[in-house]
Amino acid sequence: MRVVILGATTRLGARLSETLLAHGVTPVGLIRRVEHAPRLRSVGVEPVVLGADSSGVAEKVLDAMAGAGAVVLAAGTGLGSGPPAALSPAALLALSAERAGVRRFVLVSAMLPSESDRAALGEDLPAYLREKERAELAVRERDLDWCVLRPGELNDSPPTGRIRLCAGPDPRPDDPLGRADMAMTIVEALVAPEVVHNVLAVTSGTREIRAALAELSPCVSGSHLFSS
Repeated sequence: MRVVILGATTRLGARLSETLLAHGVTPVGLIRRVEHAPRLRSVGVEPVVLGADSSGVAEKVLDAMAGAGAVVLAAGTGLGSGPPAALSPAALLALSAERAGVRRFVLVSAMLPSESDRAALGEDLPAYLREKERAELAVRERDLDWCVLRPGELNDSPPTGRIRLCAGPDPRPDDPLGRADMAMTIVEALVAPEVVHNVLAVTSGTREIRAALAELSPCVSGSHLFSS
């Protein structure tokens, strides 16, 4: 099985690729810069270089979907540094997956910024949150077996294999989560039937990951996640 990943060069993407490989799955990393390709190959990731601008990106993404079993969007940045693309990364990947017949799509959304990051974003914070919201909408409107995972603030704590998971129309993650546990959650979400067409908040917890996905529980939030 091949899984196409946008965000393979991030810290979460590295953990995800490592976890997929441990499960006998080949990660296919969509990257902008050719100099990242050797490092990805060295750890077993199949790199697909999209280039530094938006020309021809749609065709390359569609080609990368051939033979894939799932797609993961684990990055919040654009696909290139040239002229703005006609579609956002989420919209482009979701459309490409739909065209290629790749049903399972996991979107890692709303990686909430820490207080220091919020301060650094300053006036850009509302735009950051709007981008996350638009990404979710772009995926959810496609004919895909999509799942949206909203992790709490990510850190590098050791893996525990346990999480707290809750579902609902607007679940809000209110605790941190280790990247290793988030990577394991994504891998399980690629095959768990219960997660399809669900938006899930993921934080550190006490439930074994597979059991948490199989027994989704609603959660109540007093405010909308994307409000600043």
